[in-house]
Amino acid sequence: MNFPKNLQGRGGSGSIFGALVAITGVGFGVSGSVRTGAITLSLGAMIFVIFQYFQAQVRRRIELILPLGFALVLFVVALTLPHAK
Repeated sequence: MNFPKNLQGRGGSGSIFGALVAITGVGFGVSGSVRTGAITLSLGAMIFVIFQYFQAQVRRRIELILPLGFALVLFVVALTLPHAK
């Protein structure tokens, strides 16, 4: 699988962006908007995992599939949460 050259490398800007999105999701969750926080956190985790995987020297598929699976399950659970206030 080829990843765009401008997103590869050791700069880590994509990983930093993913971490910032995940931290923002935690902030949403702490402030009371649990659904928005969980969705934002899962998207940030997905971004972070994808960039970390493509920056790694040794790539094992389980290092991509398992974290993405957890983030995807969190996303689905967030979508199925009841509307609570």
